[in-house]
Amino acid sequence: MNKFTVGAIVAILLAFGGLVVWSSINSGNKTDYDKYDTAKIIPADDNNGNIGEHVRGKEDSSVVLVEYADLQCPGCATMMPKISKLYEQYGDRVAFIFRNYPISGHQNARAASAAAESAGLQGYYWQMLETMYDNRNDWISVFDTEKRTNIFVGYFNDVSGNKGDVEKFKSMLGDANIQKKIDFDKNIGSKRDNISATPSFFVNGKAIDIDGDGDIKDKIENAINDALKENGLKTGPAESSK
Repeated sequence: MNKFTVGAIVAILLAFGGLVVWSSINSGNKTDYDKYDTAKIIPADDNNGNIGEHVRGKEDSSVVLVEYADLQCPGCATMMPKISKLYEQYGDRVAFIFRNYPISGHQNARAASAAAESAGLQGYYWQMLETMYDNRNDWISVFDTEKRTNIFVGYFNDVSGNKGDVEKFKSMLGDANIQKKIDFDKNIGSKRDNISATPSFFVNGKAIDIDGDGDIKDKIENAINDALKENGLKTGPAESSK
């Protein structure tokens, strides 16, 4: 076997080995986001850390409101009480879904999402979410990890009435499955719903144009009523909410 033949064989083996490594890395990291219907509740699976959607209202409702939001975002904080009001008005006629979309420039947004998810594992997701938005100015500029964690623990104690497992809450802040859930929410928002800013809203898969004139809550409410009407359901707020 001459030197040319040996060199050719080595080159082929190296190329093949590189292809195997490249294929292995990419197959391990690739998630098929196209298989998910973002207009509906996405069930728990390995891709989202086996953490299902956070839903208020009726889970099998034919009308679904999805919000992509960043916990550090001032606009998202402004919208939180308005979305809670819509929940009070429409109750189980609508499924309200919150998906994490931490903006990279917001240094504490991802940690805040992890805190909400950790509280959610003990049944306090929505209470934690609202409390963190209400007290947003107290933690968005705290970059000492221990101090920030202590602030989040205080919120967790408040929403759980001091009945939650604090050590479990703290230990889950860096949990791999929670990180997968946050990544999944953001990636599916970017790749499937073309999210680039927060807050962003969808009703039955149709994006709500929140730019321009008009109150955002009114725009969302109009979209909800249109979807309710299309599905033969009663439109408008419930009597008790007026």
